[in-house]
Amino acid sequence: MKKKQLLGAACLLVVTAATVCLSGALAGADKPNPGPAASAQRAEEVRRTLREYFSGQYSEAACSAIYADLTHDGLEELVVVEMGNDRRGKPILLHNGVVEPDCFMGGDGTVLRVEEDGTVRPIYRFSSAASHAGWGETYLKKQDGAAYLLTYQPYTGMGRSDFEIALFSLGDEGEPVDALRERVCFSAVGEALEGDADPETVEKFLALSEELLLDAKPLLVYDMIYNAQTRADGPLWFSYLDELFTAF
Repeated sequence: MKKKQLLGAACLLVVTAATVCLSGALAGADKPNPGPAASAQRAEEVRRTLREYFSGQYSEAACSAIYADLTHDGLEELVVVEMGNDRRGKPILLHNGVVEPDCFMGGDGTVLRVEEDGTVRPIYRFSSAASHAGWGETYLKKQDGAAYLLTYQPYTGMGRSDFEIALFSLGDEGEPVDALRERVCFSAVGEALEGDADPETVEKFLALSEELLLDAKPLLVYDMIYNAQTRADGPLWFSYLDELFTAF
């Protein structure tokens, strides 16, 4: 995918939050995996169950779906993306690149998991919207061979910017298990606040964000990132998953 436009760091000052770094190999390492034969059979059962559930709950024309092992237990979940209706009240059909940004009002994503008894349960949800407060980005990302969710929330309002990027897997109940999470806050206009960090810290955050976003697979993205040099939002970044029952 094309490289994400990020803020210039020259005139930004930032407060960074703590970062937790875990290797992808360690995420979920305490979860026992079934043997190879049992694992292959169970994996096929899980896929079949997820697809049957999808067929009963969603429309293939209006939804995208991709398999990914986000809980790191050796079995895949199904990530479903849907957008509902457009500004004219008509259902949005997702496939073949037909969705235009000016038709987009909002979209939702759901991670579906098959339990041991065969029931399907949503364990994680995400969304993005055309309204300013709803802007955001959700991706799939491979790290050390494992699948993760990657979220980027670069929000600016009332003269302040608050950016966060997070790379995480999911626990058994859908809770985020962070491999990395960084947050930066800075003054979009006017004087910096006491405690704001130096430009070098800004450079590191922006470089990290650019690196993570470079080869990530978009699930649902609608965003305009504030540019402190021009004191205006940058160009619209709109992208979404356009696949059905592929594997990540």
